[in-house]
Amino acid sequence: MINKTINRLLAICFMVALWSATAIAQDIWNLEKCINHAMQNNLDIQQGRLSIEQANISKKTASHSRYPSLNGSTNLGLNFGRTVDPTNNEFITQSFFSNGFSLSSGVTLYNSGRISNTIKQSEVNQESASYSVKQSERDIALFVANAYLSVLFAEENLKNAVAQQKLNSEQYNQVESLINAGVRPSNELLDLEAQMARGEQSIISQQNAVTIAFLNLKQLLLIEPGYEMILDRPSNVEIILDSDVITFDEIYASALSSQPGIRAAELDVRSAEFGEKIAKASLYPSINASGNIGTQYSNQSRKIDGFNVGTNDSQVLIDGAPSVITSQSVSPRLVENPYVNQLDENISYGFGLGVSVPIYNNYRVKSGMEQARLNTMSSTLNVERQKNTLKTNVQQALADARAASKSYQAAKKSRDAQSAAYTNATKQYDLGSINSFDYVNSRSLLDNAEISLIIAKYDYLFKAKVVDFYMGRPISLK
Repeated sequence: MINKTINRLLAICFMVALWSATAIAQDIWNLEKCINHAMQNNLDIQQGRLSIEQANISKKTASHSRYPSLNGSTNLGLNFGRTVDPTNNEFITQSFFSNGFSLSSGVTLYNSGRISNTIKQSEVNQESASYSVKQSERDIALFVANAYLSVLFAEENLKNAVAQQKLNSEQYNQVESLINAGVRPSNELLDLEAQMARGEQSIISQQNAVTIAFLNLKQLLLIEPGYEMILDRPSNVEIILDSDVITFDEIYASALSSQPGIRAAELDVRSAEFGEKIAKASLYPSINASGNIGTQYSNQSRKIDGFNVGTNDSQVLIDGAPSVITSQSVSPRLVENPYVNQLDENISYGFGLGVSVPIYNNYRVKSGMEQARLNTMSSTLNVERQKNTLKTNVQQALADARAASKSYQAAKKSRDAQSAAYTNATKQYDLGSINSFDYVNSRSLLDNAEISLIIAKYDYLFKAKVVDFYMGRPISLK
């Protein structure tokens, strides 16, 4: 059993060494790279960027509402039976082909500031959408940092478990040699065998923890689970925050000015206020101007191309005697009017000015104004709610950081004390002053102290980064 355990330990050590060698050849992911990758691929951030583009489109649409519209149209027609010739407005009974062109334009001259307030509202909405995306980016950066530190924590636990098992193996071999030499009783191997088994179980557990931590990080980064990912492990992470010196007021003031979500909520209030003005504009008259120009063609249209002159003889009686009177007749000679000539000759145009006065609209205007007012109130309450939530989060983050700092300092003292106790126990065991149970127990206490220190270290590191987050500092391990 022990030989199998030793072989398995050597295999694990080989895998760790292989992993380290592979890490040199592969692309290393540091925290900044992970955060940038998440910002580029996170679906919520991509959705937010689409919202910015939509707000930009709305802004352009509102801005162009100031300008006149211009629309063109054309028509082709083939008519049968009695109908009106569009070129001369006369009834005809012949079939004919017609063609027409027209341009129309319209512009709003006055609508009680609806257009200008809509433009201002769209600008505010675009700015709010931009701040919302920035808040999403900061949030995802914090989530990625937490997942990143979880991986480092799990890997350090695994590394510690492997190192402990290596010491367990060395101690087992030493005691086994002493037993073979007749210096130690054989039953002392039992406690060491149990410790070896617990060490092996701890390694397996920590390997699973590393796998799960990597899976959580890859899910945040939208990376396939099978992707071989190597994280950069900073040699010495300095925790800059002194939670006992920084006050709540300092952190909260920084959070109010640095958290984009608060700014986005405040801009939503301004947008709602413009919405009230837009709704109120429906109470007042609006003035619009319009104009149009058009022309027509018909294949039945004719033009005069000269005159035909002739004579007519008429039989009349003059003083009872039959006589012939000759008269001259003139008739126009009609030919088809060319297409281009008709388009030029049939041009018509007109201009108009219209005033729309709202009198009664089935309560729609009034309800729109009330909805806009309630929207402003709701946006204002949302700002206060977010500020209260921020205040609570800052208080909790500062309290957690201070508690984690004290826990970290206590864990270091406990580890140092337990390390000294284990050194002393090792000397006593070598001298035969204590048995293997006491020695193994001392080693277990040291192992627990090491694990507690690792937990306290990463817990304090993350809590410090949370405070950095609320103070507007970039999330980094440098």
